[in-house]
Amino acid sequence: MADKKKAKAIALAFASLAAVTLQSCNSGAGDSSPSGGGDFIGSDLKEIVYEESSNPRKIGSNVNLVIPVSSSAVTGAKLTAYVMMDTALENYNYYVVDWGDGTWSYNGPYVYDDAHKVLGEVYHTYKKAGSYQIRACGVNLALGTLYGWTAPQTLEVKGPDYTGSMIRSVKPVSSGSKSASTGAELIADNDNDTAWESKVSDSVASDDYIGYLFDKYYTLDTLELKIPSSLSVFPSNISVEYTTDGGENWYMLPHYYYVLPNSEGQYSCIMNFPNPKGATLVLPLDGITANGVRVRSLMYPVASSGAKYFSVSEMRVYGKDEMPLYTSYDGYYNADLSNMWTIFGLAQTEPRMYNSLRGGATNVEPFRSGQTMTASVEWTMWNGQQLNWSGYDDAINIHVNSLKNAVYGGDGWYYDEADGEYKVDTSEYNDNKRDDGFIWATESAPQHLGEQNHYTNNSSLIIASRDYLLTGNNTAGFLDSANARGQKMIDKLRKAMGYMLTTLNGESGLMTIYDPRNDGTVYGVSSNYWDSLNFFGWNSAYENVLFYQSVLAMSDIENYLGNAEDAAYYTDVAARVKKVFNETFWDGTKGRYITSINKKGDVLDFGLTFVNFMAASAGLADERQLEKIYSWVDGERVIDGDTSKGADIYNFKVSARSNTVAVETIEEDGLHYWWYNGHSFNDVLPGMWGEYGLQMQNGGTIFYTSYYDISGRTGISGDNAMKRFNVIMDEFHKDQLRRDPRTSFGVYQVSINGEFPESGLVPMTFVTDIVGITPELLGLRIDGCLPSDMSYAGVSSYEYGNRIYSIEVNKTIAEPEVSLKNGKYYVRLPAGKTWYITLENKLVEG
Repeated sequence: MADKKKAKAIALAFASLAAVTLQSCNSGAGDSSPSGGGDFIGSDLKEIVYEESSNPRKIGSNVNLVIPVSSSAVTGAKLTAYVMMDTALENYNYYVVDWGDGTWSYNGPYVYDDAHKVLGEVYHTYKKAGSYQIRACGVNLALGTLYGWTAPQTLEVKGPDYTGSMIRSVKPVSSGSKSASTGAELIADNDNDTAWESKVSDSVASDDYIGYLFDKYYTLDTLELKIPSSLSVFPSNISVEYTTDGGENWYMLPHYYYVLPNSEGQYSCIMNFPNPKGATLVLPLDGITANGVRVRSLMYPVASSGAKYFSVSEMRVYGKDEMPLYTSYDGYYNADLSNMWTIFGLAQTEPRMYNSLRGGATNVEPFRSGQTMTASVEWTMWNGQQLNWSGYDDAINIHVNSLKNAVYGGDGWYYDEADGEYKVDTSEYNDNKRDDGFIWATESAPQHLGEQNHYTNNSSLIIASRDYLLTGNNTAGFLDSANARGQKMIDKLRKAMGYMLTTLNGESGLMTIYDPRNDGTVYGVSSNYWDSLNFFGWNSAYENVLFYQSVLAMSDIENYLGNAEDAAYYTDVAARVKKVFNETFWDGTKGRYITSINKKGDVLDFGLTFVNFMAASAGLADERQLEKIYSWVDGERVIDGDTSKGADIYNFKVSARSNTVAVETIEEDGLHYWWYNGHSFNDVLPGMWGEYGLQMQNGGTIFYTSYYDISGRTGISGDNAMKRFNVIMDEFHKDQLRRDPRTSFGVYQVSINGEFPESGLVPMTFVTDIVGITPELLGLRIDGCLPSDMSYAGVSSYEYGNRIYSIEVNKTIAEPEVSLKNGKYYVRLPAGKTWYITLENKLVEG
């Protein structure tokens, strides 16, 4: 940790500070008007008058509906209906709910097959109290067959009238109109009897749209679309899309159209959406940021007859004039920045095919998209970084429970003193007869994928627990909680650290993985997340980076508890680890950190970019080493023997190649440092999937590593960090990173979507390293690292100490400015200084 000056209080508690006028959180980019010219209308927009659907909604079979519980049924609350098929089907379903108040909503896709009967969720917020008849149907995407409707069920809703925050400065846009009397402006005339109508189509093919551009950027909450009751043919496939550049590019929301950009050409579906006939489609937009939104008709029912056109009577959009993340940059930058966080950080905009927020089962092709979390121990450090401060309570609760429920147990090996060898004994997993402090992969399974001990679990759990504690949100009793085995949280953390210090000899300054299965040779298995790379064993740089961070975290935990002596011990150990790490892993000739030293003493260097980035981000590298690392990856210098050199290292733009030395260049006994040696198609031999450049763990890339890349660059300068970050931002604007490049073997060359929730770490870099917000013992540290062309940067909502803050660092102000509005503290701080917000709600200069 960086040395800190003695903190000095500069202000009273926030509650006693005089209010000041704050610049809007969307200042800069939020003021940029969308393109296209014309006037914005809508100042007199009224709420849509809902009307009952004239669709007969005949009662059918094979659909089950569970309506919200009556105790939750109040106006203004987000309610959930649960829907599921009950017939033998394969493929995927989406579900439509008629809420009985003249509105429909839908959600999907959800898996339904012999192995998985997934309960779908469909959401709604009632605006008026009343007695409502709710019913539902489901559509199978393989067959295009509608099942249901269910018989109506009654829900009594109570409470005062509710209105959301309607966006009232809008400009209607469309693909064209049937006639001058059915123009796009009719969706904003407060009249259900008039409607925009697209041009008539002679075939089922369709590409018509209707929507709004906005006067500025909004974080969107809900879209309402009133469909005329007279419309005889409704589009089979519809897509809800948003824009951040005034309509030059449009991006689809995957809840509502089931051919994602990364699966085009690989998958098609027929949605056969039921005709709302007078109902209003009410669709949650889940916080996407945009300056325009539209609904697009993509095809009409194959068996339809009569005139085919798309028609909408009224359209309303609700949202707030604030972006989650923002800077002084103009144009669409801030909207894209916010959406990268929304899509990959929280992923509330994304479908969950298995309805598993835990990430126990992840979206498969063709629906790979952003994912909130994976609630296994190895991901807990990353989960916490993204969630602790976010206010996403459902996900935070799962994360915290994953910390509490984690278990320590047997590690499956031991040292045989008689033979002087380390040996495998898998019975230890059952009885832990040697009282090991090895943290298991999950609460019920010791090994990753049932085959690998991962020696990062202990570190991840300690770091994640420290981070949760120091964020200060609902942390009472956390360290005293116990798992199902009766293992108390604080005892578990100390046990986990003790295991690394003693069993793995970390107290020496170098953690050694003595497990004979993880010996760092071609015969071993990996010891961490990068599970194909069996050179991660014995003395491994990756595990030792995390070990160093966990020792510092343990010092913080003991200090948190008031145990100064124990905390000082860990601080001393951390200093030793840093020294030994550099002595062991830094290659002064090549100017980078090596990969590992295996049990045989072989020094291995595969040019692992991510290990070097991790060491840089963790503070293990000094300024000279940082310059060497980044001059290498930026192509300013070439290292002899590397497979990838120069600009090719960032061939995939969004992140560096995982390794610059191909795994297949080093062979021993006919084997490579690759878990899939001898595999029928995933070996690293020529023409196979694992061949260099084709697979994410051998010359391909995993997006999350850019978090460590950019974080490490801030040790050089904010300009250096933002130059790399802005390359990613340019790529994001093309397709919102909804991409899965395909080789002849499929995906997993460039891994961003699907089972990679850690992708959300990349926009987190803006929070932790550019705005510079990090929870520490003294309080919430704010230490911005703004580039030279950025005058301010901020986070609109950060939860700390059970309070909500909007935090901005700004080069143009000399003194802090603080105000309280609607329960949120707005804090603007001069850039170039270090600040703390304490758990007692005081502002302190460091």
